[in-house]
Amino acid sequence: MLEGVFWGAIATWLLVGLIVEGLACLEQWRHLAAQATGWSGASTAIRYGQRRALFQWFSAVEKTARAALWLVSGALVFLYDTFLPGAGVPVVSVLPHVTGFVVTFALCDQLLREVVLIGRWYWVERACGMSIMAWPAVLADTLRRLLTQAVIALAAACALVWPLMIVGWPWQWLLSGVLLLAGSAVLYWVRPQLIEPLFHRFTVLAPGELRERLNAMMHRCGAELDNVLVMDTSRRSRLANAHFAGLGRRKRVVLSDTLIERLSPAELEAVVAHELGHFRCGHLHRYYGLQAVMLLSGYVVFGLLQSTMAPETTPAVWALSAYLLLPALAWPMKPVFAYMRRQYEYEADAFAARYAQRSALISALKQLLSANLGAATMATNYARYYATHPPGDIRLERLQN
Repeated sequence: MLEGVFWGAIATWLLVGLIVEGLACLEQWRHLAAQATGWSGASTAIRYGQRRALFQWFSAVEKTARAALWLVSGALVFLYDTFLPGAGVPVVSVLPHVTGFVVTFALCDQLLREVVLIGRWYWVERACGMSIMAWPAVLADTLRRLLTQAVIALAAACALVWPLMIVGWPWQWLLSGVLLLAGSAVLYWVRPQLIEPLFHRFTVLAPGELRERLNAMMHRCGAELDNVLVMDTSRRSRLANAHFAGLGRRKRVVLSDTLIERLSPAELEAVVAHELGHFRCGHLHRYYGLQAVMLLSGYVVFGLLQSTMAPETTPAVWALSAYLLLPALAWPMKPVFAYMRRQYEYEADAFAARYAQRSALISALKQLLSANLGAATMATNYARYYATHPPGDIRLERLQN
């Protein structure tokens, strides 16, 4: 009885989330449609924004649908039973079988996720001219993601599952959760070093005016620049962007070649100063710190519920159930994280305006909004849930004033 009430409450919670997010995306669709008559020459941008909003909701649907497919249908338990050896096998001997279960699950689950990823590429990026990739390249990316996911799942199984099978209850969930956070931190370091090079090519920025300006700006900010890398974005997309990689005081700047092509050295300096502002203002520590606390809390609470809700279910299956459900259950936190990130953007803009030319930052932002088909305005509820960057008109107004 209690287990039925528990799963019924979860289903209701997920359904409410889908309705709330769907209404927000519908509001954005109508908001952009209302601007079509007064936004001369921007039909592609409107279509791009509308389809992005639609796939924002599809992403939420996909999380819920995958959880239902694995859990409601019993596929997750069936997969576990397929790998489980016969009775009487020592726990140590069971671990390889559980590892195979986790890796197989990761591959199958990633294949399900690819449906939305490829759909977004086809109906949004490709249809609106933002992606220049062909089908062979898209399918090659899918294969790379599958292989990457298999390696990550193998490491996760080795690090996270063994406490669930060896350590006694309830410490098994706390230890597994701590190892989960440690693994996430390692993955944060590994991603730019090993994973991103699987999808992009990076070359060192040649010496010249831009390199000198960036070095000088970094010194003014009290940071040290390890390297400036150029990413071959133009081989895949028309998007233009920049980001930092690395930990501690020493940083590596990554600029897309499309960004370098569009912006002047002064504008590029302002963009990099903005990205550096995120580090100097401690945004990453605050953002990922809060996420870590929430992840650990949700994981441990979900695990402890096993003893009440499903004591007969193996902890390995319950841990993967948490992996499937926690992201979908956390939908009320989306406005919180989106608000935090919008405030971080304002702080990073102020930092860049202090250490670079304000006029260059304004000019760069206008060009990036145009190049990336960014909407100048957003519907209120859509921005509340999904806008990790402030609407362009508000952001420009703050910089100009």
